[in-house]
Amino acid sequence: MKFKDFLAENLQDAPRGLLPSRARIIDRVALIRIPDELEQWINEIGRLTLQYYPRVRAVYRWYGVEGFERRPVIQHIAGEHVRIVEHKEQGWRLNLDIERLMLCLGNSYERFRLARMIKPGEMIIDMFAGVGQFTIPMAVMGRPRKIYAIEINPEAYNYLRNNIMLNNVQDIVEPILGDCKKIVGGEIREIADRVVMGYFGGTLEAIPQALRGLKPSGGVIHFHELMRRGGELEFIKVVCDKIRELGYEVDVRNWRVVKSYSKTKNHVVIDVYSRIKV
Repeated sequence: MKFKDFLAENLQDAPRGLLPSRARIIDRVALIRIPDELEQWINEIGRLTLQYYPRVRAVYRWYGVEGFERRPVIQHIAGEHVRIVEHKEQGWRLNLDIERLMLCLGNSYERFRLARMIKPGEMIIDMFAGVGQFTIPMAVMGRPRKIYAIEINPEAYNYLRNNIMLNNVQDIVEPILGDCKKIVGGEIREIADRVVMGYFGGTLEAIPQALRGLKPSGGVIHFHELMRRGGELEFIKVVCDKIRELGYEVDVRNWRVVKSYSKTKNHVVIDVYSRIKV
């Protein structure tokens, strides 16, 4: 029986159309988006979620993220008070505190896709490394020469360092605590075959730094951003125009929708090859 049908069967007074269709499971924790109209059934939804997913020990209501550091906004509604979780994918692991730090489960294929693109010997900059959700898969699966993983949030940085050791990639990943907009193009410049910009909400403003991080011979930028649904091509043109204005050649190798973010926006990644105009 599907999760939504299970809830509807046990919450016959609740409006079926508003019931969540699934929960996102990370380790022993279930994260659920629940609309405000279901407020009076919150505790029951939490209890039923524990019944439906036998492995789950804690249920949280997921509201989204907020602020520059994109901290999760969640509410514990059932089960144990589990905060520290371990997420596993494709032979690598990430630990984090789900009440303080973000891991986008919907980015799973994108992590795998990116990691499979890495070639041995590459130099990579991960400008918004977080707890390592792109850095660790790239290091474990791609085995590049070096990844500079930059994170501004001290809590996320500490988990990034722990995850590097957890996955035994200390010889590949160098974690850096600080603002990537000050570091890339400054102390770290003209070294990268690939720059990862796995963040949205202001990524365009960091394009100049990403470009200065690339080798003079050129490289690829993986640019993430939220875009109006149906307006992706228009925004891609904005990104390309920005790169050309800065004196660089640009070639869009690929773009794809990573996931639906809301009713009006998609999370999109653009793979852009760029180098200084000669």
